[in-house]
Amino acid sequence: MTNSEHYKLKEEFLNEWPLSRIQDLKLEEYTNLDKTSFCYWVEAKTNLLGSIWGGSAYKFGIYKRRDINKEVLNGNRVTDNEYAWHSKYGKTRGEAFATIKLILLEIVESAQNNDLESIDKLNLGDAYKWKIAFLYNDFKIVNIYKWDNLYNAAEFLGFDGDIKSYPALNSFILQKKQPGQDYFDFTQLLWNKSETENNEFINNEENESFDLSYPNQIFFGPPGTGKTHKINSFLNSAKKPKTKEPINTIKVDRHKTFWHLAPGQGGYLWNDLKNGNRLGYEWCSVSLGNLNDLDKKQTENFKMRTYFSDVKQGDYLCIISGKKFYGIAEALHGYDFSKAIVSGFDFQTIEVKWVKIFDTPELLSASYTPTFGKLNGGKRWNSLIQALQENNIVFDDDTTTIESAKPVTQSNNSIFTTFHQSFSYEDFIEGIKPDLDDNDEIKYNIEDGLFKIACDKAANLAGFEDLSDALKSPKEIVKAKFEVSEPFYLFIDEINRGNISQIFGELITLIEKDKRLGQINETRVTLPYSKSEIQFCVPPNLYIIGTMNTADRSVEALDTALRRRFCFTEMLPDRKVVEDKAFNDYPRADIMEKINTRIELLLDRNYTLGHSYFIKENFKNSFQNEIIPLLQEYFYSDYSKIGLILGRGFVREKARPKDKEIFADFYGIDDIDIQKSFELISFDELNFDDAIKLL
Repeated sequence: MTNSEHYKLKEEFLNEWPLSRIQDLKLEEYTNLDKTSFCYWVEAKTNLLGSIWGGSAYKFGIYKRRDINKEVLNGNRVTDNEYAWHSKYGKTRGEAFATIKLILLEIVESAQNNDLESIDKLNLGDAYKWKIAFLYNDFKIVNIYKWDNLYNAAEFLGFDGDIKSYPALNSFILQKKQPGQDYFDFTQLLWNKSETENNEFINNEENESFDLSYPNQIFFGPPGTGKTHKINSFLNSAKKPKTKEPINTIKVDRHKTFWHLAPGQGGYLWNDLKNGNRLGYEWCSVSLGNLNDLDKKQTENFKMRTYFSDVKQGDYLCIISGKKFYGIAEALHGYDFSKAIVSGFDFQTIEVKWVKIFDTPELLSASYTPTFGKLNGGKRWNSLIQALQENNIVFDDDTTTIESAKPVTQSNNSIFTTFHQSFSYEDFIEGIKPDLDDNDEIKYNIEDGLFKIACDKAANLAGFEDLSDALKSPKEIVKAKFEVSEPFYLFIDEINRGNISQIFGELITLIEKDKRLGQINETRVTLPYSKSEIQFCVPPNLYIIGTMNTADRSVEALDTALRRRFCFTEMLPDRKVVEDKAFNDYPRADIMEKINTRIELLLDRNYTLGHSYFIKENFKNSFQNEIIPLLQEYFYSDYSKIGLILGRGFVREKARPKDKEIFADFYGIDDIDIQKSFELISFDELNFDDAIKLL
């Protein structure tokens, strides 16, 4: 589409939908099913002026439903069967549309007045409202409406500041437009770049998302073809700023003590504690008196009860019940019996100020038996730090941690692990592990494995506290919440190195798509260790993504049960990735192709070398330290075979005596046929340029 056609399309929109028509707009004009509505014009007919495709029709605020048989059960959404809308706009379709129309008018008028700050504050779908603003504005708004794409475009132009608002990034970008440069020439360059950033992957596949048609996927192929890179690329993109809200970092002192405080059994005290500015430990009843005066011999659970007296001013109290982390507070003073007794509590307390109370509990990954104790450096410490980072709470002397405390991080929607030969069911699902109780005595507890933790986090992502909460909820609520939930990923690198049957156990059946929670053949089981009254089931938004190196083990050698339940995607060496790389004018793509053709003839394509070995800056180093060692492993140091792959420039016949006199005088010496032997030429000796040409 030419620039003149772009300008003409924008003019056609304004002729069809002038401000005067918006002022008298009817609901039937705003949204309908016959492709004449205002919403259809903004999304579809003007798509070439910047896309806002994606997401649901709720981005319009209210829309006319095509499928009236589909249930709408989300508490934030309302339907009268013909229309559906966000409840925040009104109780009826009339109320909702009236609210949205007022917002729409304010967008149009603010756009015409170049008042972008006012638009930014309006409560309507972001991409949708900025597309409207562009259409009514005189090219003072960049026609990139989705925040991720806008941020990519700004980075491309040199933006490296803190996360700012849409108006701030818009202003930064337009300042980079050259005098006399056509608007659409400028923004098309940005669209191309932002789309490249979003879609670029080492083998030209999507790297920031996975095919959600298959909840269980395995990417397999020879080494160096980008299998693990695909996962790492996804994880790195997840750490990139994805919100326009500034990060308000809260700093805490790593040198203080962090205490685990359980808010009563099952968390029953939490509602009472969170509404005040005092925290206490229910085992330290008022009747005990001053904890510093307790007699060890006469006090039951002495150590557990006196721990509370060790709290100092500035220490942090982390409110945790089971796996649920509710919030963190700072002690305003140390333990003082004269201040510990207040009305409303039958146990002793300390005055605190809240650092943060989480909207929904954070789920910790490690178990912890004691109800009150120190967390610093313990088995739950790393999990606690991770949860704090996700809520932008960081150590005041750790710039690395501060930098990693972005709103979207790896741990928000994924867990990464690597299988190995000793990885077990107890590591993956659940098992009995030793721990210390409140009296520092060994106690054996049932501890969740990575898979159960992932299931909890997936349910939490869907709006439940954890999987147990989802399992106890009505079916219609479960279905509604999971239908709109973001996916949670469990990444398993080198999945073929583990004993799959042993690791998954009885759950190999439950990971099937139709047997998951809320699905047509939902299947629940009682787990052998926990034997919980609430049976276990796999949430539908959990995606298991594995990788396997076919040089280690072929797909055919995998457990049949695993092969039936996973979708397999082969990743082979990609010539296109290497084509723009050259070594002294000799194309690396040709080198890769020549080597791989020979390997495939001698072994098979499972042993070919991936493109990642041929794109590194120091090609000689990559050849010496990666490619040749891999060939030595493949051919068990049979240098005659390696010579057939690399040629005389890298392999030579080994100098050795050919005279039989080297042997001892013994029977059969005349029958000996001395075999040729080969060796690698040392990189100190060979001329790498010449060796490459001799391949």
